[in-house]
Amino acid sequence: EQSRSVRLLAPFDPLVWDRRRFALLWNWEYRFEAYTPAAERRLGYYAMPLLWGEQVIGWANASMTEGKLQVATGFIGAAPKGADFRRALDAEIARLEAFLQSR
Repeated sequence: EQSRSVRLLAPFDPLVWDRRRFALLWNWEYRFEAYTPAAERRLGYYAMPLLWGEQVIGWANASMTEGKLQVATGFIGAAPKGADFRRALDAEIARLEAFLQSR
């Protein structure tokens, strides 16, 4: 089996910006909710679609708390099981943290 990576996509990434196409490809509706009142959000303020291999399987919200990156994930269906997914997700979170700390 080919190794799969995890990528957190920006809400306006070319894979994401056409919401109708997104829903047709991955069978779920992604919404950018930064301008949605907090009580009405389903995914989170700045939910980033979570790409695992060739499938967008969920989303992640990232925030900084006391200088430490905190990432909360949500999934359409069950979260992937196994060490491969966890390693790939941890690597993507580390990449995001390095990017944010370089700013």
